[in-house]
Amino acid sequence: MSSATAPTVTAVTPPVLDLMLPHGRLLPSRTHPGADAVRQEHDAWFRQALSGLQLPGSERLFGPCEGVSLMCRVLPDADAERLVGICVAASALFLLDDVADDEAVERARADDYLAVLRDAAPSTSSAPLLLLARTLTRARQGVAPKVWARFVSGFSEVITAGAGKSGTATAIDGYAAYLAVRRADSAIDLVGVAIEHGLGLDLDLTARQAAALPAWEEFHDACFRHTILVNDLLSFRKEHFGGEPMNAVTVLCEQEGLPLQQAVDAVCVRIAGAEEDFLASARALRELGTPELDAYLTAWELMLSGNLVWSLGCPRYHGADARPWPSGVPTRMELHRDRTVFS
Repeated sequence: MSSATAPTVTAVTPPVLDLMLPHGRLLPSRTHPGADAVRQEHDAWFRQALSGLQLPGSERLFGPCEGVSLMCRVLPDADAERLVGICVAASALFLLDDVADDEAVERARADDYLAVLRDAAPSTSSAPLLLLARTLTRARQGVAPKVWARFVSGFSEVITAGAGKSGTATAIDGYAAYLAVRRADSAIDLVGVAIEHGLGLDLDLTARQAAALPAWEEFHDACFRHTILVNDLLSFRKEHFGGEPMNAVTVLCEQEGLPLQQAVDAVCVRIAGAEEDFLASARALRELGTPELDAYLTAWELMLSGNLVWSLGCPRYHGADARPWPSGVPTRMELHRDRTVFS
């Protein structure tokens, strides 16, 4: 393990970093045609759900809400009514993750969160815990029991991993170890649940057939790596200036001794590799010739391309004035304390 220092990024001399993002091999991203109506229903629900709760940061649930903008971008073919519930769950997850980052007392309530996830009534007056209980009631509407069981399992992993966040980064020994940690806390399994529910798919038989093939595991691993590395690369400015060390770019600098530009290059190469692995494993799985599996694979492809587009224009990552990137991908990013400038 290298003893290299953290990447140097200052507001006085913001670096301009070259980007080598892959582009053009995945299906083009598109947003859900009913996005405006989904947002209206989402906002109306949260205005009622937040009644009586004093929850810092709750204003982020409205306006350029990450949950709505992300889910409508990555699930363009979902049933609109089901998508509302998915957006509500995603928005609450974003907000609760921020609360957990800021408030150690909430991280210490992991057992309470897990109990609510398993249908127990909130045992405290914690506003985040009460919001979670209300969110789960809405998100569960219309979800098949077996799909909900997978949601509970995936969300439990996220809560358990989040409870141990403090000190995690110092215990990571290299890039491979970092990926293993992120596999647990990234909520990536919940994307598969959202796809299956949002598109009304029943993958039980198909999944059993596909799971016998090495490509099934390879496919989901590629989806995970592509998603997490795109997010890490494009959220690096926010996380660096926010003191968040759990980022692949930071890990490659601090743990493997790479200069900042080389770390960025390495992440871009790994994103391209994940994309190649995704396409190869998807081709192998399509040979099973089942319509529901084909729809599932296509939905994941749209998710990956949609996540990249969303991540390029997200105010959460790039500052309040962030705007969607017009087309293609940028080849440079300039990191300021309050914004990212792409070119």
